[in-house]
Amino acid sequence: MNSASLKFLLICLLIICSVKNTQSQTNEYPVAEIANTKISDKEFLYRLELSPFITHKSAWNQDSMKSDFLYSLVAERLWYLDAIEKGLNESEDFRFYFKPLEDIFLRDALFKKEIEDKVQLSAEDVANALNKAQYKLISKILNSTDSILIYKLYSKLQTTTNYDSLLKAPPFNSVIANQFEISIGSIKDEEVEDYLFALSPQEFTSPIKSEVGWVIFLIENKLFTPIDISDEASVNKIKNIVRSRRIMLRTNEYLQNLLSNITINIDETSFRLVAEKIYERLSSLSQSKKDTSGFILSDNEYRIIKSELGEENLSKEMFRVFGNNVTVWDFLANLAFEEHRFQKIEKNNVFQKLNRIAKDFVQQQILTYEAKNKGLDKQKSIYDELEIWKQNYLAQLNKLTFLDSARVDNNELNQYLSESSNKENALDYVNLKILTLTSLQETENVLKQLKEGNTFDDVLKQFGKTDPLVDENGQTGLQPAFALGDIGTIASKLNVNQLYGPIKRNDGYSLLIVTEKKTVTDSLKIDNNTTKEKLRNFLFQKKLNETISRKTIQLAQKYNAKVYEDTALKTKTTGIQMFVHRLMGFGGRIAGIPLLDNWAEWIDTKKLKEVMLP
Repeated sequence: MNSASLKFLLICLLIICSVKNTQSQTNEYPVAEIANTKISDKEFLYRLELSPFITHKSAWNQDSMKSDFLYSLVAERLWYLDAIEKGLNESEDFRFYFKPLEDIFLRDALFKKEIEDKVQLSAEDVANALNKAQYKLISKILNSTDSILIYKLYSKLQTTTNYDSLLKAPPFNSVIANQFEISIGSIKDEEVEDYLFALSPQEFTSPIKSEVGWVIFLIENKLFTPIDISDEASVNKIKNIVRSRRIMLRTNEYLQNLLSNITINIDETSFRLVAEKIYERLSSLSQSKKDTSGFILSDNEYRIIKSELGEENLSKEMFRVFGNNVTVWDFLANLAFEEHRFQKIEKNNVFQKLNRIAKDFVQQQILTYEAKNKGLDKQKSIYDELEIWKQNYLAQLNKLTFLDSARVDNNELNQYLSESSNKENALDYVNLKILTLTSLQETENVLKQLKEGNTFDDVLKQFGKTDPLVDENGQTGLQPAFALGDIGTIASKLNVNQLYGPIKRNDGYSLLIVTEKKTVTDSLKIDNNTTKEKLRNFLFQKKLNETISRKTIQLAQKYNAKVYEDTALKTKTTGIQMFVHRLMGFGGRIAGIPLLDNWAEWIDTKKLKEVMLP
């Protein structure tokens, strides 16, 4: 090692060994108090920054958006507390969607304990990584599946200086030669990487067995690319490269040790029960709508499947893990949680895909029960992380219990029509472009494209018709807002060309833009039964909103809710709402935080303020 490299390493060691003993402390202030709980400005900011939250009332004004977000957050907490009192946390509907979430958090905790916490970098490791990061290697990679040939080439390389001529001559002209730029982290095997960075130009490795056969690395040049070791972000990025690679190696070793002595057989009868029902629902979907991007079963589809299977079949064992029974119900819950997309609806393809998913599910359950065996389900940190999801799930579930009370019967519909036909009404007409996607991940990608300058029309062309309300061009055409149901209710309050969404609907998440809008004063005369049903849906949404608003105010009074809006408005934000996904240990990903429903659209925030503002 030359003196410059030695000096660099010594500086690296000094940086690594220095430790910051102080951490900045931040005070937390409540933005709301509900019963004996508080929502802090920290929690408010955390959820606001990571939520794609848009409201028609804000008109993109940050203070209005913060206010609507605050009252939506408060409403979620109120409805959660009410759900707990009703015992909805013990219901099958809640457990069906919450158990897979608990499982993935348990596996993540096991990953931290057995993998992440056991991968530690020494000062020497980091110094070595920083030293390698200063260089880029220009290498020729000589590759052959013939080990005899590659060793003959290796022998010849040691006695010649004209490598190009050697590689053009038989039998070595059959050896594949490609140029490759090597930087830290570009080689999977860290030992091989160290080997390469120790070489000088015109030096080469001995033959190395790889996934593509036998390879020889011939270093053509070594470029010095100095880094600023005082830049903490740059240093951390380099450390993460080394750490990530070692985590991957440790993960493979751990899984091999854990799974090698375990044999689990999936009950074929139970598997076919699920597979047949999944296939039936997918076949039904493919007949009702054409979707070249594939199909993801909705919450409602899984409710139908569970109902058709019945409790007896749902409780049937699929396999056992460490003496624990994993049932058909568990497998269905996991399928619903992971939102698998089925590209091909042919029976063999569906069964093959489900077979692969089932095998992955077995491994997931082994890891889940291993985490429980280690007592990780008792960790307070997991409880705290899950609490925000529990509140979100139960608040939404509680809201759904009010759907039946908001149904509009024929008498109500006819009375409304009778009253409206005898007077002139100001009817809002709108023309919308709607994009409805089946997963948050897809929606995230679309929002990213829009932020990067793509137009909504560009995005619509990629997906085609995705919503039953629109034509092949993605437009509804100019029609009464009530005829578009909940979408129309929202659209009537938007400005022309204003993007809105995502809105959680039965079949996914919708983004929309109003392209045309006008108000027509006329008496309401409806003879068409289809239009009557659309009006019924509009009145249902209106009635539901009134019910939710009234109930929210009652709950605010019941739980003595107080809101400190000034504190919330003072929080400094980036003004950019985004989706953030979290990669979980041992595979899988979830939203960084649960998506907050826009309760401000359904509640009378003015009346709510009168109750909650101190």
